[in-house]
Amino acid sequence: MTNPLHQLDSMVAAGMQPVRREVWLGLGFRPPKRCAIAIDTAVLPTAADCRPVIGLDIILTYHGDTTRYGALRALCGVLAAASPRRLVVIDLDIKRVAFLKLGTP
Repeated sequence: MTNPLHQLDSMVAAGMQPVRREVWLGLGFRPPKRCAIAIDTAVLPTAADCRPVIGLDIILTYHGDTTRYGALRALCGVLAAASPRRLVVIDLDIKRVAFLKLGTP
């Protein structure tokens, strides 16, 4: 099983940070943003895979009408446990935003 966050892990290993320390994740698709990564619902990252999100602002987007709740909950759990600076979850279908973790400015 490959790390779905391997692109971010490579950046961090090379000593780089995403612009504005912000990464967009799409559950089942790639968000149309510059620093965006698609997360396959069949290959969710493990806690170890999420190491690169430490200290970053993570915006997780998903389609609430088609996303399985278990996959969303599992992904939110491992992302939150990895200590991002902020964790925001957006349901694109009903246009709702949940702030799971608010960071310091």
